[in-house]
Amino acid sequence: MTHVSDSASSGADNDTMSSTVLGGGSGVASNSVDRSRSTSKSATEPVSIEKFLTDGSLARLCDEMTRLTGVPIWLRDLDGRVVVPREGGKLWDLQKPAEGAQRAHQLVGLSLPRQETQHPDHPGGLDLFVAPLRTPDGVCGSIVMPADWRGDDPSGRRALERAVTLMASTASESIEGQLALRQRLDELGALYRLSSLLVRAPDANTMLNAALDLALDVLRLDAGSISMVDEQTGALVHRATRGLSEEWLSESTPLSIDGMLRERALHGDVVCVADLWHDDRIADPQRPQQENVISLIATGLSNAGSVAGGAGPSTGLIRLYSRTQREFTPAECGLLRSIADHAAMVIAMQRLRDLRAQDGHIRRQVRLAADVQRRMLSRSRPDNPRFDLAHLYEPSFQLGGDFYDLFEKSSHGRELGVAVGDVVGKGVPAAILMSAVRASLRAIVAEEWRLQEVIRKVNLAMCRDTLESEFVTLWAGIIDTDTLELSYCSAGHDPALLFRRPSGSTAGAPEILALGTEGMPVGIDPNETYEVKSIRLRAGDVLVTYTDGIGEAKDFDNQRFGRERVEAALVELLRSEPNAGAQRCVDHLVWHVRQFSGLKLAEDDITLVVVRVRDDDAAGTASSGAAGRGR
Repeated sequence: MTHVSDSASSGADNDTMSSTVLGGGSGVASNSVDRSRSTSKSATEPVSIEKFLTDGSLARLCDEMTRLTGVPIWLRDLDGRVVVPREGGKLWDLQKPAEGAQRAHQLVGLSLPRQETQHPDHPGGLDLFVAPLRTPDGVCGSIVMPADWRGDDPSGRRALERAVTLMASTASESIEGQLALRQRLDELGALYRLSSLLVRAPDANTMLNAALDLALDVLRLDAGSISMVDEQTGALVHRATRGLSEEWLSESTPLSIDGMLRERALHGDVVCVADLWHDDRIADPQRPQQENVISLIATGLSNAGSVAGGAGPSTGLIRLYSRTQREFTPAECGLLRSIADHAAMVIAMQRLRDLRAQDGHIRRQVRLAADVQRRMLSRSRPDNPRFDLAHLYEPSFQLGGDFYDLFEKSSHGRELGVAVGDVVGKGVPAAILMSAVRASLRAIVAEEWRLQEVIRKVNLAMCRDTLESEFVTLWAGIIDTDTLELSYCSAGHDPALLFRRPSGSTAGAPEILALGTEGMPVGIDPNETYEVKSIRLRAGDVLVTYTDGIGEAKDFDNQRFGRERVEAALVELLRSEPNAGAQRCVDHLVWHVRQFSGLKLAEDDITLVVVRVRDDDAAGTASSGAAGRGR
């Protein structure tokens, strides 16, 4: 008769404790693990005590307890063999059950009765008290002693049994700690292998295949797949498969009723099913039977790691199958969760690399387009001795929606054209529209110099080729270089500013005239008519036209620069420097805008054109210089 200690009756508690220890060590506490239906045997066969022995100290402790109590106590492995201490070399050894029991008895000067046949659980015909050594996977050994020892002293015998039971419990805790450490090392080793594979993987498909192979290897499973969620359709698309038939992979119907298991896995749970053939959550048990897969473990691939609790769906799903019945431990669930998180992280990194490559390609194309756009704008200025010209163009992005143009009607320069425009919006769409407007303007002025007709035809072209939400504000003027008559038209654009010296003097504050007309931006109403006005320019006049990137520049208090500050900045300059040239006016105004805005990034494109009518002496000097260059 074999007596089992109280530790055996409390095995459920021990297993729960072991599971808790292993679960905490594997990092799965943050994930919900569906184990309610997993009732099959463990995936890991129980191991024997000798796997955890180092110096034989537990066997020596049994010997010392024997000498101390006078009761034979010995340590057995899973097969009933007795672990005995040794000196030198290997510090412990295994003996047959009867030999080991005989040795324990000899330590207290006794011997076992001789029998022809020896049963491992009854050496010498003795009944034994057994205190099992437990692991999460089962019993790995035991500490035993004769059950009827000190029959005349029940209280002493019970006290000794409790002491032996505590020895076994303490040894079990140590074994559990070693198992947890080994499992953690196995997990870290697997993740290290996975990280090494992922770093070397040239693309996402290679990486997913490597992750699947590793998961099947470390979890000792037979088949599996990794599927990714299609961003367009939301369907799962197989990216890596092993050991599954085409019929299984091509089946789109969920394995579980209403896809409940798949949804739980996609939301971060580690889903375990021990018996797919008989689990009442499986919609069609014949499918796993035909495929010869019995157990399932699955979880989602989440970019942010664990998303248990419904924080959000995953971007993919890893499903692994066993062809023999398995019960997955918390450590195995945690390992699969870690593999899935690593794979998801690398998928996200691969996507970022792809996006970065695409972004680099787009940036190169934008830089080329920006170069083309700048070349389209007037880089050279009409060389007319009567006028000093300057301009500035600074897009808020690489491509801008502002434009300007300076052009002459013919080679003799009888008429000088000035145009500044602002396309609605910014970036690439505005740049494309800007190019179309400028091309239309150039094509029209090649045949038509009547300003009203020019603006009308530009408006018609814009209304024909653009959407209702696409329009352009435009200020245009034509100067007769002989009479200095300026004809101008403002199509929804801020008026140009004309700074004029006080009559008969170069000193004092200049007079400011706003040169604007009524009219909507071009590209809105094909029937719009545009008003044209005219003014005769004088020597020393400074004509300034700009886009709203100057007037609407903001400081850190979100205050606008405004037209008043534009006027004040140029009045300040022309009062102190009445003969300031066009470029000096540009530089001075831009300096004030930047001082006002500070380091705040520009929110809009900045375009500025300045035309100064030279004094007669300056015009003559410029004319002589031009003639000299002509010779």
